[in-house]
Amino acid sequence: MATKKKAKSAGGASDAPAVSRSAHHEAYDKAVEAFGEALDRFNKGEYEEARGRFERVAAEIPDERVLADRARSYAAICTRKLTPPPEEPRNAEERYLRAVMLLNDAKADAALKLLDQCIAEEPNSSKFLYARSSAWAEKGKVDAAVNDLRQAIAIDPQIRFQAVNDPDFEPIREEPSFIDIIEPTSTGA
Repeated sequence: MATKKKAKSAGGASDAPAVSRSAHHEAYDKAVEAFGEALDRFNKGEYEEARGRFERVAAEIPDERVLADRARSYAAICTRKLTPPPEEPRNAEERYLRAVMLLNDAKADAALKLLDQCIAEEPNSSKFLYARSSAWAEKGKVDAAVNDLRQAIAIDPQIRFQAVNDPDFEPIREEPSFIDIIEPTSTGA
């Protein structure tokens, strides 16, 4: 039939070059050996040297996905090991910013520790009290959340409107004490 492709030559051998498979196998073997050397460096704590070697392995054999992916993963681990830990916050504002990041990562307990320090330094900060209130809300601690929110609103009444739409308060939104704060009565309480 005229539409079929010629799969084999007249001698029965494949039309693909014979060198390709052998060269590919040799390159893979070399990459595995290089990966092993990189892993030795990694295990010795020589992360900079190991990272470079892992990156070279991944670049040299992109068609071997499993080995290339593993090499990239180890290179990323080396990068993390070489990255210095974040500095400890030096003041209330830095602690507040770190606490907000922790809250965004659902780490309310760690955020509360930082916010407690912030409030110890600046007890009349409405933003610190508001942030701590939202951390308490995330943990479902209604009384603590309401108490901090009440104090924050006393300092800055505009915070009430922020709390109305803030998704951080979803865990306590239906609680009567929270509703009393965000929907004050006609007497202003």
